Order: sequence, then C-alpha cells, then structure tokens
Amino acid sequence: MKSTLIKITLLVLLIVGITTHYSSAQIPNNDFELWNNMGLGGESPDQWFSSNGDLVPQNVFKDSLDKYSGNYSVLLTNVIGIQGSIGINFPITYHPFQLKGYFKSEFLTADSAHIKIILFNNTQAVDSGEYFITTTLSAWTQIAFTISNTTAIVNSATINIDACRQQQNKCWVDLLSLEEPNSVQTISNLSIQLFPNPASDKIFVSGIEINSTVKISDLNGRILSEIKNTEGVTAGINISNLPSGIYFLETKSNEKILRNYFVKN
Repeated sequence: MKSTLIKITLLVLLIVGITTHYSSAQIPNNDFELWNNMGLGGESPDQWFSSNGDLVPQNVFKDSLDKYSGNYSVLLTNVIGIQGSIGINFPITYHPFQLKGYFKSEFLTADSAHIKIILFNNTQAVDSGEYFITTTLSAWTQIAFTISNTTAIVNSATINIDACRQQQNKCWVDLLSLEEPNSVQTISNLSIQLFPNPASDKIFVSGIEINSTVKISDLNGRILSEIKNTEGVTAGINISNLPSGIYFLETKSNEKILRNYFVKN
C-alpha cells in the first residue's frame, strides 16, 4: 500500500509540474546513537569503521556529555601521534548535492579536521566533496558543503572524517545528513546534464532541443532568467551575474519538462 501511494504521488508531481523540493537522505547511524564494543580498542559507531582497534590506542570516543542531539556524539582526538578517524560506505539511490553535519573543535595547536565524501557508480568514483576545519569551533556549528555533479547515476557513497594530527586536540561530530533532489528531480537528471557543476562563470547544458527556452530559478521557485537556446544540443549559459548558491535549470523537450540543479560558486 505504501509503495503504491509513493508511485501515485510521483506521478501527480510529474503531471502538474510542481517545483522540485528537497529531502534529507539517511546516512546509516548518522546521529551516532548506536555503538559497538571493540574490546581493547574501546567502542566504535555502529556500521562505521574507526581507527580504534586491539593493537592501537583508542582515539575515537562515544561522548555523552558534549553532543548536538540525542544521547551521544563522536569525539575524535590524537593519542601518541595517531589521529582519530571514522568512515562508512553505504548505498544511495539519488545524487546528493550537499553534505551537512554539526561539528565542534578544540585546537590548542594548529590543526585540522578533514571531511570528505565520494560518490560511486558501481566501483568507479565519479563525484566528491570535501571540507577542512582549521580553527576552534567553541559551539556546535553546522557545516555544509557541495558535492560535484558530473554524473546523475550513482549507487553508493563513502564518507571519511579524520581529525587531530596533533596530540591533545579534539573534534566532535554529530547528526550528518545528505541533501538531495527528490525522485522527480532525479528522473529528470537522466535526461539533462550540466557541466561543470559547481561553476563560477558559465555552465554547459546538453540534451536539450535547439530554440527551446531554458529557465533558471532559485530554491524558492522564483524565475531569475529565461534563455533561448540557439546553439544546438549543447548550450553555454552565462551565470556570472548570479550570487553564490543553488539554482534550478528547467527546459521542455518533446512536451516533457526536464530539470536539473547547479551550484554557483
């Protein structure tokens, strides 16, 4: 019954052409509430691998005192020169455009935390995004960074977080999420491609008809520009005048509305 309702909802959205909405993909144990006992190596977040183990000092901790939400967060630190690290590989069905999470850091000496996501089409790495924390974050801070979009077809992702090359420094992580277009947007992605993405000055759009109208709108659905494609199946579009942010691009081909999104740096 639930599956049928979902299919009906998607069909209605495609027919009436409602502006694309966004949903937050679930990363396994994304709030770090579940933990496994590693024996002599302490504990590790369930479904995540960590630098803890029987033969190395514990440098990944379950922190119940300092967390953003729920009962626990992950604390990464450095013990005898070994930095703390966690990672996970999991299946996905859509192409996310952003990784979000909440972080704190206490860097007594110059240091950093590195967050990286890689998207895969089967075993081939196709898109990625990364972020470096290089200063102390004394309060829980949401960090969000974009993921490149060179292909619409991805089926798994890997997230790795490494922190604290220097001893006594600390970094906390909690409540990670992937922001991604919903199923209507993903269906459209199979028919229209944008590159480069993210972009600064110009994007190229392939798979659209000559003399078709291309519309660019913001996340609130406001149309910012309409461009006539006179260049053939691959059109170059100037976006240098747009502020940094996320935008939708929409066109019509054979009576079908095709959409995709791009990130303006």
